[in-house]
Amino acid sequence: MRSTENIEKFIKNLNLDIDTNSQTDQAVLNELLDAQKKSMKKRSVFLLPTIRRFIMKSPITKLAFGATIIIVLFLTLYIADGPDMTTVALGEVLQNVEQIKYYTFRHKVSSKTNAGTLEETSKATDRITYISTEYGLRHDVYENGQLTGILYVPSSGTDVTYVMPLTKQYSITTMSEEYMEENTRVSPSGLIKEFMSYEYRNLGRKEIDGVEVEGIEVNESGFYGFESTVGRLWINTETNLPVRMEIEGLWGATENTIITYDYNWDAELDPSIFVTNIPADYEQVQ
Repeated sequence: MRSTENIEKFIKNLNLDIDTNSQTDQAVLNELLDAQKKSMKKRSVFLLPTIRRFIMKSPITKLAFGATIIIVLFLTLYIADGPDMTTVALGEVLQNVEQIKYYTFRHKVSSKTNAGTLEETSKATDRITYISTEYGLRHDVYENGQLTGILYVPSSGTDVTYVMPLTKQYSITTMSEEYMEENTRVSPSGLIKEFMSYEYRNLGRKEIDGVEVEGIEVNESGFYGFESTVGRLWINTETNLPVRMEIEGLWGATENTIITYDYNWDAELDPSIFVTNIPADYEQVQ
């Protein structure tokens, strides 16, 4: 943390006719930091709105308003880029995602169950997901590199179709509206909303596949419907779009891992991808 001496030097370098007092500066600084910490606990990722509210309420800043404005500027320049601050605004990330009409990503899902016995069961699937705001959603499901299913979820209506190439079968199921709304949680926008609804902490910055990202982490029960969960979201610092999401959740004796990655936000998808395709020799099953 930078000292109040730095604040004084910063103000003097601006050549402004403002006197500073080290005790007042320190008091204001402490209150600002305390206000920001409380804001972070409330899941706010914005520094300036918190400071504005603080300025209007703090009795200290009412006595030293001019100097406080300078300290606010100092904080935005020097503290906001520190390792403990989240600079990615999730609301902006969500807005960016919702404005994109077509995109794709990959989805790894694995589960491991051990019900107190020596035998352990595990299963893993890899999915390629295609999303269109106009036509809906399609999952291509792979197991051990082999296509095992294609799920078609329309943008309107409640009939979900699942095609099974290995057995040459398909099913059409009419789902409830609640299920259709719940299904949106697997989309990036749904996952971002899930992160926004919980308290999270900043993970700082790193590189993923050569891209600089900033991450946040949720570690609370109930997240994504699991009894206990750790969720991580990594955002491209340049585009403000997701790069990777990781969810590790426990439900009973089953450990679940969900990873979304390899996003293509510039995808040019043929609308025919979302048209349900059932070969003539496939048999319908319940």
